Amino acid sequence: MQENQVAVLIDGDNISPKYAEYIKQEAMRIGRIKIFRLYGSVSSSSVRSWYKVMPKHAISPVLQITYTKGKSIADQALTIDAMDILYNGEIDVICLVTSDCDFTKLAYRIKESGKTLIGMGEHKTNESFARACDEFKVLDLIYKVKEIEEETGADLIEEEEEQAALEELQETEAEDIVEAISIPAEEDIVESILDIIEDDWENLSRIGAAIGKQISGFDARNYGYRSVTQFIKKHQDKFELKFEDTGDGIHSVVYIRRRDNP
Repeated sequence: MQENQVAVLIDGDNISPKYAEYIKQEAMRIGRIKIFRLYGSVSSSSVRSWYKVMPKHAISPVLQITYTKGKSIADQALTIDAMDILYNGEIDVICLVTSDCDFTKLAYRIKESGKTLIGMGEHKTNESFARACDEFKVLDLIYKVKEIEEETGADLIEEEEEQAALEELQETEAEDIVEAISIPAEEDIVESILDIIEDDWENLSRIGAAIGKQISGFDARNYGYRSVTQFIKKHQDKFELKFEDTGDGIHSVVYIRRRDNP
């Protein structure tokens, strides 16, 4: 199967450079990054903070002169380039990295073209933009989960201890999240998965993709889990899992079914 070609367009006036590594990691999960650009005003202090980060991650700057004080045309440059990318036809997935709901119309246009749109931004992002994307990644939650893993030495402690720390993060963030992006309760996700699963074993990757299409902001890390598999393990009263070796001695395919199946 041919690898997805990915374009990553970052709103540098709106997104902190501390997320650069995670933006790149998320994009690389999807496919090969062919276009990686940051847009912003040359006079913006937030954009200047990206200068040391961009070479490290091979991000190309697309910087604009501010013609009128207080007004940036970087958003226009990003939009024009996004439309050029659509007409070029060489990109399969566009990652639009911003917390600015002004890009909602652009998001609709990208989806109308048949391209997959992945949004990335902070939890303050207006829900209208998040819902316009095929998937939306909440960068500040991903960032804090990674921080907890590093601080607690996630690979050196028991999974239960790590999970407790991640759940504590989820609880402290929950109130703020509701004010912007509406992330369903964990129990609602469980019910949605139960509705999708048919009578026999299902490939967990297919189930995860189906939930992602139903709920644009779904990401297991939003609930304090590192993966969908870990999410399901937490709910083994509802689900059964089985793992099949792919034959390479490294990877395995994960299957899921309802716990009440015979």
